[in-house]
Amino acid sequence: MNNPSPTPPPKPRRRWLRLLLRCVMVAAAIIVLLVGLFLLDGLVLANRENVVLLPATSSTATPSTDVISIAAMNIAKGFAPISNTKYDTPERVRQRLDAMAAVLLAEKPDILVLSEVMTECTLCPVNQLQHLREATGLPYAAFGENYHLGLPFLHVVGGNAILSKVPLRPEANFNLIGRKWFYQTSNSRRALFASVDINGTPVLVGSLHNDSYDTRNNTRQVEQLLDFIGDRPCLLGGDFNALPKQAPIQLIQASGKFVGEFDGPPTFPADQPTKRIDYIFAPKAWTHLETRVLPGEASDHRAVVARFRIR
Repeated sequence: MNNPSPTPPPKPRRRWLRLLLRCVMVAAAIIVLLVGLFLLDGLVLANRENVVLLPATSSTATPSTDVISIAAMNIAKGFAPISNTKYDTPERVRQRLDAMAAVLLAEKPDILVLSEVMTECTLCPVNQLQHLREATGLPYAAFGENYHLGLPFLHVVGGNAILSKVPLRPEANFNLIGRKWFYQTSNSRRALFASVDINGTPVLVGSLHNDSYDTRNNTRQVEQLLDFIGDRPCLLGGDFNALPKQAPIQLIQASGKFVGEFDGPPTFPADQPTKRIDYIFAPKAWTHLETRVLPGEASDHRAVVARFRIR
């Protein structure tokens, strides 16, 4: 019986083709995995339009009062991002947040509204909202995402926030007109609303960071906000990204729903301010006592503080 002839070894070219095919399949699998994790992080793990309430650090509410103090500040993400892939050290970010807290704490606000707050950042792990809450001593906190981008183990989360001496109830964190897909974070905004009881009356509190590129879209966002507020008493503060004589602020004033300072000293940029784009407005039934722009360069916006008498 003849022995079967041995199988010839594969040609070198076939070996390289098989190796290349395996490498392509592994690379494709990695890409599919990363895309899947990206979608999981941005669509499933994200809070999106949900209002997040932090556990209270105190259960003691301040007594009823005739005068309430509100402060608003855009904290510029604590200046944590240096570029798209580079972040400052946690120590330096905490130092900047402490400087911001010192400015705000001196005013002893009852309610503080914040914009551009980062609560998670893998490359600079500082929960900026938690840090400011501890530094200002305001026990109640609400957060609304504007963006949640990255992978479950490598991402950034940021948005608007409210700190308060009195308990907060979640209301809404809805998409503002012009918001893009979740992975397009530039100028994609939501409006955060919670409510508080002030002298036994429920009052909405809105923290804003409106469109910074298109005044017409900013105006549409203000119309959307006014529709949401309706006839309910509302405190509205933050970075409106609109000048006093531009349509968004004029529309708020003409609505008759608010009192406050609709013009006044500039707030941006902090080093040499030339534009008034940060405001605080209160329910029309209240009396506006004062609004001040606070000095300092702790952030790239100057903070605003306002006092109102509650009727």
